[in-house]
Amino acid sequence: MVAIDPITQGIQALQELLKRLWPTPLTKEDEEKIGAEIEKTFREFVILYEGAAKDVPRFLVVFRGLIRPCFTCLVGYLDYLFFTSQIPWEGEHAALLKAINLIVLFFWFGERAVRNSGIIDLLVGKK
Repeated sequence: MVAIDPITQGIQALQELLKRLWPTPLTKEDEEKIGAEIEKTFREFVILYEGAAKDVPRFLVVFRGLIRPCFTCLVGYLDYLFFTSQIPWEGEHAALLKAINLIVLFFWFGERAVRNSGIIDLLVGKK
């Protein structure tokens, strides 16, 4: 008759479960290799989706480069009109201007910076 050792079997079962849940860590070389492969795959996807830069018409490249700065200047002009009170800004118009300003701030500074600055709470009126 063979004795059953529940503690040893329990430990072995737990070790097997942990191996399945947390595989052995990768070496630095493997991590770099996988990272390079992911980056290559992503670049290929972007080129396939948007096209290579050499295939995009020149006017479209210029337009893409100008749209955000022009939009930012337009928002700056609207802010100037708002703060100098040359146009009555009430209700929906003021709320729309706040939303547009948030879009520009998110573009220039990123979501985390804008969120951590407290500007959102200031614009929506939270305390």
